[in-house]
Amino acid sequence: MHELSLVRSVVGSLEELAMEKGWKRITKVTLKIGKMRQVIPEVMVFSFSVAAEGTIMEGSELEILEVPVRSQCLSCGENWEGPTFLCPRCGGGEVETASGMEMDLESVEVEE
Repeated sequence: MHELSLVRSVVGSLEELAMEKGWKRITKVTLKIGKMRQVIPEVMVFSFSVAAEGTIMEGSELEILEVPVRSQCLSCGENWEGPTFLCPRCGGGEVETASGMEMDLESVEVEE
C-alpha cells in the first residue's frame, strides 16, 4: 500500500508549510494524481485520514483529481490519450508520456 507513504509525505510537507505560514488548521487538500501512479483514490483518502490524525489536518478533506495518461509523438507532434509505443497518426516510435505520472499539490484550504 504505497498510498500511505505518499500521503505521509504530503502531510509532513504541509505541516512544515503551516508552521512557516502560521496556519491554524488545514481544512482541505486537493492533489492532482496521474493514472500511471497506480493509486486507488479511496485508499488515498483513507490513508490521508490516518496520516492526518493528531495534526492540524485531522478531519480535513482530501480531494483527488485524476490526470489521464496522455502521450505525444516527437516526430509529428500528435497528442492522444493512453499509453502506447507507436504514434496512431504516423506510426513513429519516438513517443513520450506527456501526462499521467504527476502527483501535484493543486490547492490547500486553510484557517488562519
